[in-house]
Amino acid sequence: MPKVGENLSKEDSIAGLKRLSPQQQDFLNNYLHRDMTQTQAAREAGYKNETVAAVRLLRNPIVQERLGEMRLEAQARYGVSIDKSIRDLKKIRDEAWQEGKYNEALRAEELRLKASGLLINKQHIIKEEVSLETKEQILKKLDEFKRLAENRMNNVIEHEQK
Repeated sequence: MPKVGENLSKEDSIAGLKRLSPQQQDFLNNYLHRDMTQTQAAREAGYKNETVAAVRLLRNPIVQERLGEMRLEAQARYGVSIDKSIRDLKKIRDEAWQEGKYNEALRAEELRLKASGLLINKQHIIKEEVSLETKEQILKKLDEFKRLAENRMNNVIEHEQK
């Protein structure tokens, strides 16, 4: 797939292929490299109705293809993959839990869910101070996160068990 600014070959053009607009590439750069939600990425890229634009962009086959390419490039460059990151965060969570470091365990599980796309950062709506919570409240939240992860991450859990 041609990158932004590259011309399509005659064969690609005849085949109906299109290239990303600079605004679409900005969205992908924000979304993948700047740790933004899809809505924030669309807003930063200059889309007016950012929530709708983000959903449409992520459903666009050309954008999906480029996003996949960008993820593979990042994986090759940094040796990072979603599966590896999720496994590493699970290990960190479990070790912290065993050592009684419940805040760290909660944070690792939160990051694991965010990495998998199951938990969206709603910091602009609610900001919680974990250090002010009791141990029981933290354990309850961690159990909620675990249940959520176990229910929605079947493919990752199955992959880990193999």
